[in-house]
Amino acid sequence: MSWQEVLQRHPIIPAVRRDQDLDAALRSPAAAIFLLNGSLLSLPRVVEQCHAAGKAVFVHYDLIEGLSGDRAGVEFLARYVGPDGLITTRSSVARYSLDAGMETVLRIFALDSGALATALQVVRRTGPGAVEVLPACLPAWVFAELRRVHRGPLVAGGLVRTSDDALRALAAGATAVSASNPALWSMEVS
Repeated sequence: MSWQEVLQRHPIIPAVRRDQDLDAALRSPAAAIFLLNGSLLSLPRVVEQCHAAGKAVFVHYDLIEGLSGDRAGVEFLARYVGPDGLITTRSSVARYSLDAGMETVLRIFALDSGALATALQVVRRTGPGAVEVLPACLPAWVFAELRRVHRGPLVAGGLVRTSDDALRALAAGATAVSASNPALWSMEVS
């Protein structure tokens, strides 16, 4: 499933942190799920459940137990687990993911102007399919700066508690919003 298909269906992406929230994410109108927990033992079953529900699944590589940040770990996931893509904060893992033919979401933190400048350089060097920027409550100029170096989707995540938070991030320039609050996963977005 392409990013265009994911975002046309619903711009709110469930970010699943707790096992008990997976069923709600599977029932949501979202086309994709960001999986922010798990282990090598549970991951194949969860990815299979997501695919059976017609969802693309993006695994946050850095948060999965039993993986190291090397090429072999990424290739193992690509060959034997089969997520649609990886989320990572590490540029090396992002490059390995791209090399393995997976969609790649580079997660960056825009905590101050220094962190943003570094993140812009990493995005430019890495060339991910999408960028997830945290926190979501950023001014529009931050999204404009990101847009100068990245043409793909910009996902806003982190500190999204209410529908107003999500709508503000979209209005500021985010293409989509990832949220761990299940109450937001089916919200109407016009």
